[in-house]
Amino acid sequence: MLNNEKIILMTKLSLYEQKNQKKEIKTGKYFKSDYMLIKMLGSFASVTLGYLLCLVLWIIYSSERVLSKMTTTGSFIGMVIMFVILYIGLCTGYMIFSYAFFSHRFRKIRRNLKEYNGDLKTLHRIQEQEYDAIIDELGEEGGEAK
Repeated sequence: MLNNEKIILMTKLSLYEQKNQKKEIKTGKYFKSDYMLIKMLGSFASVTLGYLLCLVLWIIYSSERVLSKMTTTGSFIGMVIMFVILYIGLCTGYMIFSYAFFSHRFRKIRRNLKEYNGDLKTLHRIQEQEYDAIIDELGEEGGEAK
């Protein structure tokens, strides 16, 4: 006999696994601190690489002005300090944004996984009830034959 609740639950679980298997189920294996550390290090590397690429492109674009400022030491040091302050500000802002973003994502993934695990427990309970019903049915049939 078909159990509609079981079929619906199995379909829902299967769709979740197909759609979110790689990112959410694997992420669920991490503690929040480990997940955040990995993501924050990746964000730091990304913002640093992006800043360096933009800085190199700007230096190439305005090489004449940069070379003229290199001749005066005070002006060059001021320019370097400006680049460092800009980097620190950009990096700080991006890291705050990354922390908020990945923290929200982790909470959402945990919420989805909690629902997924609850559905798995419900499915397991339904299957145990069906199994118990089959065992009881077989036991009754065996008792009548004696």
